[in-house]
Amino acid sequence: MSSITGMMDQVSRRKFLTMVGASTTGAVLFVACSSIPDEEFIIQAPVELPEDLVKGRDNWFATTCGVCDGGEGIVVRVMEGRAKKIAGNPDFPINLGKQNVRCDSALQMLYHPDRIAQPMAKSSKGSGFTPISWGEAETMLQSWAGGGRVTVATNPIRGQLGKVAADFADHFNGKHIPFQALEQGVLHGAMKSVFGTDRLPEFDLGNAKTVVSFGADFLGTWISPTRYSTKYGEFRNAATGPGRGNLYQIEPRMSITAASADKWIPNRPGMEGEIALAIAGVIVDGELVSDDNIARFTANLPEGALDVFNTSKVAARAGVSEDTIKDLAHALAEEGPSLVIGGGSAGAHTNGTFNLNAIYSLNILLGSVGAKGGVFLNPDSPIDGLPSSATGASFADWEAELAEWRAGNVNTVILRGANIVHGLPRSVNVQQALDNVPHVVAFADVLDDTSAMADLVLPEASYLETWGIEVPEPAPGYQTIGFQQPVTTPARTRDGSRVLSDARGFGDVLLRTANGELGATTMKAFVDAAAETLQDNGGGSVTAPDSSLLMRGLLQRGGWWDTNARGRTRPQNAPALTNLHATPEFSEPTEGEGEVFSLMPFASQALLDGRVAASPWSQSVPDPITSAAWTTWVEINHATAARLKISEGDRLVIKSSTGEIEALAYPHRAVPPDMIGVPIGLGHEHGGRWAEGRGANVLSILVDKKDAETGALAWAATKVRVINTGLNHEIAKAEGTVEAFQVEPGFPILVVEPGGNAKETLHHLEEEHDVYADPDEH
Repeated sequence: MSSITGMMDQVSRRKFLTMVGASTTGAVLFVACSSIPDEEFIIQAPVELPEDLVKGRDNWFATTCGVCDGGEGIVVRVMEGRAKKIAGNPDFPINLGKQNVRCDSALQMLYHPDRIAQPMAKSSKGSGFTPISWGEAETMLQSWAGGGRVTVATNPIRGQLGKVAADFADHFNGKHIPFQALEQGVLHGAMKSVFGTDRLPEFDLGNAKTVVSFGADFLGTWISPTRYSTKYGEFRNAATGPGRGNLYQIEPRMSITAASADKWIPNRPGMEGEIALAIAGVIVDGELVSDDNIARFTANLPEGALDVFNTSKVAARAGVSEDTIKDLAHALAEEGPSLVIGGGSAGAHTNGTFNLNAIYSLNILLGSVGAKGGVFLNPDSPIDGLPSSATGASFADWEAELAEWRAGNVNTVILRGANIVHGLPRSVNVQQALDNVPHVVAFADVLDDTSAMADLVLPEASYLETWGIEVPEPAPGYQTIGFQQPVTTPARTRDGSRVLSDARGFGDVLLRTANGELGATTMKAFVDAAAETLQDNGGGSVTAPDSSLLMRGLLQRGGWWDTNARGRTRPQNAPALTNLHATPEFSEPTEGEGEVFSLMPFASQALLDGRVAASPWSQSVPDPITSAAWTTWVEINHATAARLKISEGDRLVIKSSTGEIEALAYPHRAVPPDMIGVPIGLGHEHGGRWAEGRGANVLSILVDKKDAETGALAWAATKVRVINTGLNHEIAKAEGTVEAFQVEPGFPILVVEPGGNAKETLHHLEEEHDVYADPDEH
C-alpha cells in the first residue's frame, strides 16, 4: 500500500481508501457515516497477508479492545509480527480514534515475563502446580465438564464470546454467572424500569446544553469514558450544537467529572434520589415544562408524593442548599436541551434502585427521551442471538451461588476474567467455597488471586491473538458491531528460542470441549458466519458482492454499523418510584479507637477494578486528582486531617466491622469532612511481580449491605474507623511537594521597538519592574 500513498496529495483519504478496497479486495464499498470523521487510516486486514510483506516495515491492523468495558475500536501497529502500539480506530463510531489509558496495557500483558507459559494442574487441593500438555488439559476439562453441574463465571461479556459461554454452561447442565465488583445490575434495572430497555442507551452529550450527573464519573471510569469524553468535547465546543454546555456534578467525592464540571455539588451519600425528586417538585409546581411531560412523570406517583421531597426538607437531609436545588431545576427546564445521568456511587447504596429510577425519570419530565441532546434507546444486535448487553450478577446472586459451592452442589467451576477472591468482600469467604468445589478451572494470562486456587490453570490468549465479535455497550444509537481478529504472531521469549505462552482463546477451548455441539469448533467460524449474515442483510457501512470480500472489508474497517438502524423510542410514563421514603442504610464499625467516616471506594483511572494491575504501565499512571501511583492512598479532608494530626503519607488503619486495611493518607480540600475515599485495584497476593503485595484491597473490608430491590452490593454503605499508626511513608506521585518561595524577579530580555533605542527601553523596564541596572553592563 505504501507504494501508492503518493497519490494522497491529489486524492482524498476516503476516495483513496475506496480505490484501495476495490483494487485489493474486489468491489468493497465503505459507506460514509454522518457521525464518522472523514479522516481515516489505511488499515490492512491480515487475511492472506504474505509474510515477507511485513519484514522491516510496520502495518496497522484493526480490531476491538478486550480490556475496556465499552467495546472500543482500536488499531494496532505491528512490525515483523510483534505488536508495538495501540491507538484508537478513527473510523469506529464508539471512540472515533480516541482510546482509553488502559488499552495500552494489552501490549505489556502480551509480552509479560510472568505470563503463564503452558497448562498447569494440581495433584490435590493445596498442592503446587505441575506443567502439563494441552492434550492432558483438554482431557481433564472434558471429563470434568461431562459430569454436569458446571458453573461458568466470567466478567460481563457480550457478543459471540458471551453467547459461547452461556451456551457452554447450558450444554453441560450448568449456569453462566457474570462478575463485576461495582456494576451489579442496578443501572441496567433502572434502564428497564424507566425506559423499558434492556440495553444502556445513548446519551447525546454532544448536543446537550445542560447536563446534570449524579455520581456518574463518565469522564473517568464509568461505563464508556472514552466515548463520553469525545462527546463531552462537542458539548464544550461553543461553535457546535446549541453552544457551550454547562455541567453540574452531584457527587460526594471529587471525581474527574466533578473536577471538570462547571459546578461540583457535594452531597451526603445516598441522598441523590431525594435531590432528583426535589428538582422534579420545583419543575412540576412551577409548571416549567409542558403539561404532557408533567402528566407522564406523575402518572404512577401517589398523590402528594412530591410534597415529601420539598426543597427545604431535602436540603437539610442531603446537605445541598435549597437555592442550589432550585437553580438546577430552572437550568434543566429553561436552558435545554437537557440531559440527566446517574450511576456509580448514586446506585451503590441500599436505596440505589430508588436513586437511579428517580434520577433517570427526570429525563421523562424534561421531554429528553428521543430528543436531540437527550436519551436515545439503542437497537438490538444485527446478528440474532448475540448478547448485546451485560452486567455483573448481584451480590445476593453471588451469595446464593457460593452457598451452592459450599454445599457440594457444583461439580466444576470454570473461571475467566472473574477475580472473585479479590473482588468480593471477605465476609463471603470465597476461598472456603472454592475449596468445596471438586474441580476448579481458571483461564488466565498471569496468575491472580483466584486462579492461584484453581486445580487446572489454562493460559488464555490475548484479545490481540484471537477472533471474536463484540457488540459495544452503549451503542451510539444505531446498530454497531466490532470485529476482533488476531493481529500478532505468538509472543516469543527474548532469545526467540520458544513461545512465551502456549495460550489459546477462551472461546476456542470451550467450543473444542463441547465437540462441535455449540454450532462450531472455532471462533473464526462464527466470525465468518456473521459476515455471511451481514452480506444477506445488505446495507450498512461495508458492502461487497460476496461474504469473503465483505469479510476483508469488515476487518479493514474494524467493524460494521448502520446509522439507519436505530432504536425505537416510545412515549413512556415514569415508573412508580417505589420506596419513596427509602433512606440509605449504613453499617457501623465496631467499637474502638479512631474517628468514624463514610467509606467511598472508587475505581482507579488506570487499574479500574484491578484487572490490569499486572501491567507496570498501568501501575505508574498518575491519578488525575492526586497524581499518586503505585500504592493505595486515603483521600481525607485537609481540615479534618489537621485536627486529627494526620499528615500526607501517614500510614492509616481503615477498619470496618468485617476487617481492616492500611493505606497512606492524602489530605486535600475536595473531600467532605465526614468521608474518606480509597481507590480500588491493588492489594493482590498474586498477579505478577508488579502487583503482588502492593497496596491494599479496599473491597475486602466492605460489609454485605445490599440494594433493597436488586440485591446488588451497596459498596458505598460501609462506615469505618480511621486510626493513625504513627508511621509515615512517602507517596509516589507526579506532583511536587516542595513549598514555593518568593525569589528575586528576573529581568526580561531587552526588546527594542521600531524607532526606539536601548537606553530608553531599559529605563522603561526599570520603572515597570522596580529594578535598576547599570546600562554599561548590558
